Amino acid sequence: MISLSRRQFLAAASATTFTTMTSPLVAAGANDELRVVVIGVNGIGKTHLNGFPQIPGVKVVGACDADHAVLGTRTEEFHKKFGYSLKKYDDLRRVYDDPDVDAVVLAIPNHWHALGTVWGCQAGKDVYTEKPCSHNIWEAGQMEKAAQKYDRIVQVGIQRRSFAHLQDFFKEVQAGVLGKVKQVKGLYLTRRDSIGRPATPPKPLPSVNHDLWCGPAPTKLERAKYHYDWHWFWDYGNAELGNNGPHILDLCRWSIGAEEFPTSVSSVGGRYAWDDNGQTPNTHILRYEYATAPITFEIRDLPTATGKKDTCKYMDLSYGIVVEGEEATYVGFDTGKVIDKSGKTIREISGNTGTDGGRQLHRENFVKAVRSRKTSDLNCSVKTGHLSTALCHLGNISHRVGQPLSLAALPERVAEQPLLSEATGRMLEHLQANGVDASTANVQLGQTLEINPKTEKFVGSEPANQLLRREYRAPYIVPENV
Repeated sequence: MISLSRRQFLAAASATTFTTMTSPLVAAGANDELRVVVIGVNGIGKTHLNGFPQIPGVKVVGACDADHAVLGTRTEEFHKKFGYSLKKYDDLRRVYDDPDVDAVVLAIPNHWHALGTVWGCQAGKDVYTEKPCSHNIWEAGQMEKAAQKYDRIVQVGIQRRSFAHLQDFFKEVQAGVLGKVKQVKGLYLTRRDSIGRPATPPKPLPSVNHDLWCGPAPTKLERAKYHYDWHWFWDYGNAELGNNGPHILDLCRWSIGAEEFPTSVSSVGGRYAWDDNGQTPNTHILRYEYATAPITFEIRDLPTATGKKDTCKYMDLSYGIVVEGEEATYVGFDTGKVIDKSGKTIREISGNTGTDGGRQLHRENFVKAVRSRKTSDLNCSVKTGHLSTALCHLGNISHRVGQPLSLAALPERVAEQPLLSEATGRMLEHLQANGVDASTANVQLGQTLEINPKTEKFVGSEPANQLLRREYRAPYIVPENV
């Protein structure tokens, strides 16, 4: 069933210009040209414009963006590089109702991922959507239902799932190559700068259709920099945890074969050192309980110390994972190494990572699944992407329903949780080096939330369960019945 907002749009459109999708498009066969449109071309979308044409049998036929200035720039760049013109769309609904499009690539902000995917499936398009899988946990279920109902191929852009060497090695980890896994640590310790405070009330860029950009979310504008800085506001983004966390936490979860929700989540964090109006933490510690092994995740967006422009490291990693086994430890990201108890490298884990940070291998995998019509051929289906993205949502919910606590009191509060206590010690040293006074500053002590992995809901916390989904702004509503 086409959602109400698409019906309204179609009713207003010229019958000679748009086509309603009353039945799925015929899937591209093994020898047919796959016609792709990239939706959202300001950032990662640019790399998709350059990457998909490199795959045999694939033709990028169009680009779409709510910012007509960005759209113009990207299509000009494309013409210079590939020698032909792209069709330009200023509204993603026009893409969905174009019968000459087989698949769409969604490189749009997080709050659009679910609705963009559902609409794409309803219109008979296959969908490659960037991470995070969704803006909240409920949305991912709707995405999965839509993919199944309309028999669509939907890939989530957590691209390291397409690295054969990690596929093989993590099977070994689960079989005991490191011994029994004691814990897994995820790390994202890459410095960012403050987004500042708007000196005057912000206004949308004149080149942007602000109502369309906001889509399901409110239209209030609070950021000085229109593009990208939406990540740090809850209505549109999911904090650093939901920005780069899906990549790291996917590796953590994958390494131990955890194929369901954890049984609990805890967090501590806050926004420090920056004088800005961002809403999300720039320093965050998470802990997830699994039967196989606990996972912790540390985020630090500040440098090693005040005035520096460097990034922090742990075991020589700024981002990646550490899988600690009873016999050996794995340290890595795209590639890695196995070290023994003395710290000596005993094995290198490496392989083909392709180009564009691994995305090209992932694009090729998507195209393979589109041609086979087998969801099982996907390296990162909605379900897989959801389980890793959900860890980000769970951690953010713990943070948002938590309570402020004096930083000085934090060590005592986490003393009975050794893994969290260890990470907290590193966090406090880091904050002190960045000029944060623990005697006057607070931390958000996230609520430790129990989770039912089967229902994917919290046990005994209605405030937390209310954050599993959101209110939508008409007509951009993710439908209850897809």
